[in-house]
Amino acid sequence: MQRRSDKKLLTLISLMPVVLIGIFTFVLNAIIIHENRSKVETLIASLHSESVEKEKNRIKHQVDTIYQQISYQRNLTEATLKRSIKLRVDDAFKTVSFIYQKNKDKPKSEIMELITNALRQSRFNDGRGYFFIYGMDGHNLMHPIFPDLEGKNLLHVQDVRGSYPVKNYIDLMKEKGEGFSRWWYPKPDIKDQEFEKIGYAKWFEPLNFYIGTGEYIVNVEEDIKEKLLRWISEVRFGESGYIFLLDQYGNTLAHYNKSKIDPNKYSKDSPNKGPITQKMLTLAHNGGGYMQYISAFKPRTAEQAEKLSFIKEYNEWGWVIGAGVYTDENKRLLEEKETLLLQQNKIALTKILLLTLILALVLTILSLSVSKYIGMRFNRFKKRIHSDFTLLEKTKNKMQHMALHDALTQLPNRVLLESKIEKGIQRAKELDQYLAVMFVDLDDFKKINDHFGHEVGDILLKQISQKFDTLLKHDDMVSRFGGDEFVFCFPLLSSKEEAEKRVEAIQSVFKNSFSINGKAIITSCSIGVTMYPSDADNSLDLISKADIVLYKSKAKQKGSALFFDHTIDAQVNYEFSLEEELRTALINNEISVVYQPQIDIKTGQLYGVEALSRWYNKTLGFVSPVDFIAVAEEIGIIDEIGDFVLQQACEDMLKFMPNGIDATTISVNLSPRQLIKSDFIQRIKSIVSATGIDIPRITLEITENILISDLEDVSPILKQLQELGFGISLDDFGTGYSSLSYLNILPITEIKIDRSFINSLFINQQSETLVKAIIAIGASCQMKVVAEGIETKDQLDKLVEYKCDLAQGYFFDKPLSIDDLCVKYLKN
Repeated sequence: MQRRSDKKLLTLISLMPVVLIGIFTFVLNAIIIHENRSKVETLIASLHSESVEKEKNRIKHQVDTIYQQISYQRNLTEATLKRSIKLRVDDAFKTVSFIYQKNKDKPKSEIMELITNALRQSRFNDGRGYFFIYGMDGHNLMHPIFPDLEGKNLLHVQDVRGSYPVKNYIDLMKEKGEGFSRWWYPKPDIKDQEFEKIGYAKWFEPLNFYIGTGEYIVNVEEDIKEKLLRWISEVRFGESGYIFLLDQYGNTLAHYNKSKIDPNKYSKDSPNKGPITQKMLTLAHNGGGYMQYISAFKPRTAEQAEKLSFIKEYNEWGWVIGAGVYTDENKRLLEEKETLLLQQNKIALTKILLLTLILALVLTILSLSVSKYIGMRFNRFKKRIHSDFTLLEKTKNKMQHMALHDALTQLPNRVLLESKIEKGIQRAKELDQYLAVMFVDLDDFKKINDHFGHEVGDILLKQISQKFDTLLKHDDMVSRFGGDEFVFCFPLLSSKEEAEKRVEAIQSVFKNSFSINGKAIITSCSIGVTMYPSDADNSLDLISKADIVLYKSKAKQKGSALFFDHTIDAQVNYEFSLEEELRTALINNEISVVYQPQIDIKTGQLYGVEALSRWYNKTLGFVSPVDFIAVAEEIGIIDEIGDFVLQQACEDMLKFMPNGIDATTISVNLSPRQLIKSDFIQRIKSIVSATGIDIPRITLEITENILISDLEDVSPILKQLQELGFGISLDDFGTGYSSLSYLNILPITEIKIDRSFINSLFINQQSETLVKAIIAIGASCQMKVVAEGIETKDQLDKLVEYKCDLAQGYFFDKPLSIDDLCVKYLKN
């Protein structure tokens, strides 16, 4: 009985695969044909819809681009005018300087004649521009357009709005030596209307006159309009796309066909405007939009054609901007694509059907062969096959799970996450949707481990993982990225707002505390978010940028979330460039030292200077010391920069004044990283010894952030420096919470009042009280007191009243190069 059953079973094993293969092949081919037909119909419908939408977006984008360019150029009008006239005056000033240097031994009248002869015929800006020269007493010395004004005093002549142009220029020259001014005059060709004019002048000190020029703003604006119209007429896109531009009355100002340009065809009250033109004007005045009509002109054929256009108004100039596509071209392209799609689909379907038939035949032959072989060994191995197969399946599933999941939380790991993101990107691309990657980092997780132990930390990670898992929908994924970091993948989002809701859901996990071993653990998370397709188009870049924006978020405020944008991308690129360029800044001689004078308040004389570093890079331009000093500390080159600044300052001070009893002192700022280096004192002694400057002339400035974090390490170093003879200055005194205690602990010889107190001296009673108290503390402790940031005489007078020792700020001087310092302060 058993043998008969086995025989039937073997027969069934032999024939069943063949039957199943036949049925499967038939069903599969039927499904393929049906699905293929449905897919083709869907693709064709989608092709038509997407094509129309694409064309609309394309012409709208073209119009928006032109609109933005027009707006940008209009906003640049005044800046363009100022730059143009300044360049003209600078060139003329160079000419005047050259003539003067070559003829300064001649009488002033001859020099002036040479100068006016050289500049009188100069014209620019299409002949509108010319130079004028006035003496500082108001007499006109040269006026090419109105020569009858020459020799007259125009000091009290007013423009049409009652301003005194010549007097204003003279006041400006006395204050700054050069600058811009404004006045209102009728234009020579339009007598009954006022126009604003901007001028620029520069004082030539040797002959005590100023030379200048001016231009009407409206002239520059008209030039810009003319250039824009020429440019717009040449813009092309697609096969037949172009931009056309109308004025507020319907006149064509720019067009592909130059013969259609007629700026004077219609006036405000013209009754015979065409219906299409009138419809365009109405649509533009109502906010713009799309319109379909029969165009009278099509490039290449120059015939009428149906056209879809997008219209938008530029209100400031009354311009109407339009661009369009010809629907017959779109229909032709769609028909071609549809035909090609059907042909490709037919070929693909034929191949698939043929492949399934061949595969079915091969499988049938193999099935018969295998069935025969199995029948021979069936009895011997049937139990063993079952056992081995079960064990193998379990082992495979276990290994696969271990390879793709985190051991602690059982969440997917980085490998599975990246695969999920790549698949999500592909689906989002196909369905025209968004994908969000959210990098989550637990705030202060190390403190939890340190305080409660790693066992509690592991349990916390498990609980958080379980709550994260409840937030997921069908296609979502959360992965443990490492340590206390998790990464979410949310594919198929419809908008950024939907991503923001997912962020709120993640943050809601941390609203309540976690109960672990009877302890209530409170924590929070910071989140960095990147989106496909706006931020990146692959998993590695999305994760990397999410990581970057996460740490930007933590630096800004823990517990917050931040979306990646192009501003952050630009900042990261800038920081990378800054770091790379800074590494070679000293080698390329880009670091320089300037000196801001410190004035003895009692005598009004120069007492010392503060050395300040400056960095100019040909790629980055001028970089703030606040930025590059911090980067120098991070990448470990702050010692080289600090040594360079100290050595340069010592050499420059000896150049400025030799050693002596009343020799000018110099203050040099120290970075925290410099001060705590073991060889700092030896290096600073070597630099000072090599330059030969007296140590008592040098004051080393430190800030409280050094003292707060490294007080025990810093204190003995400062004492050694003080014993060697260096002055020790406590910068930004009064802004920290331990300022007074440092005066008792550390060998401070000078304190500097922070500029914030000086700025609010007359605004805030508390600031005035603090300034008086700091000066009194300095006097009682035999310390010099330096007030920073003095910008007005009232501030200086108040500090004189309080008997402050030294003053520093822009009221006296900005930071100067050593050469400028010598010229201004060195006494022969």
